[in-house]
Amino acid sequence: MPLLKVYQPMPHFPALSLSGSACELHCQHCTATYLAGMTSVTTPEALLAAGHRLRERGALGALLSGGSTRDGAILNLKPMAAAIQRLKAETGLLLNLHPGLLDAATVTMLAGAIDFASLEIPATTTIREVFGLDATTADYRATYDRLHAAGIPVIPHITVYDGNEATLLEGFAPPKTVVVIVFSPTPGTPMATTPPPSPETVGRVFQQVRALFPEAELTLGCMRPRGVRVRVALEMAALQAGATRMELPSRATLEAARALGFEIAHFNTCCALPRQFESQLVSPKSP
Repeated sequence: MPLLKVYQPMPHFPALSLSGSACELHCQHCTATYLAGMTSVTTPEALLAAGHRLRERGALGALLSGGSTRDGAILNLKPMAAAIQRLKAETGLLLNLHPGLLDAATVTMLAGAIDFASLEIPATTTIREVFGLDATTADYRATYDRLHAAGIPVIPHITVYDGNEATLLEGFAPPKTVVVIVFSPTPGTPMATTPPPSPETVGRVFQQVRALFPEAELTLGCMRPRGVRVRVALEMAALQAGATRMELPSRATLEAARALGFEIAHFNTCCALPRQFESQLVSPKSP
């Protein structure tokens, strides 16, 4: 029986912004919009206090993210490295880092505290035209290699824009999990009227990633269009093309998956969770 793993991060795996609402890049697709949905922790004291509150409330972990510097790193990450080490030591929370670009020194400062990293591998055109960053895909691959060398599991993410994104992962050592997210026009941003990719395009990307990495778990991540007309079609296209994980699928998709013979397992975490942590975090199946 095939297995579909379903993920619900809130309230047990929330996102924390190390920069609050601040971002120096203001990428065309976001302009710091999504930082508003994260808990602001801009000082070591705020980070530690938030972590202890999460642990007291039964949280399992947290995503560490934030706005970007003009060089593509997370604002305030390096000054918070010691506090992140303390957060791990004092709370035992699983920590997922959304890193952006990292130099070797910062990776060394974070080693031992970060349990896994969710790293987007973008196309050079996206980096320059959407992010407004003078960097290349090779720079993100270098961050991937630095994290991997430091013993931090790295889950590569690709964002579907035009359907050619699977090629960004060519040459990677086979990852255990790949997360596919989908460009979604966000109101109030310069790309608010840019059409999202079709479900068929998303399905083709899943097929291409599956061909590259036959043994990997493939995830449809949280960032994707969720309009009534497209949501189920997109989720089903991913499922039928090889997705084995999905964050916050619709009820209709879950019903369709069961009808197709899928067993459903639920996790109260983010969808990039490495498999070695699953046994302690799986929750009872929903009826």
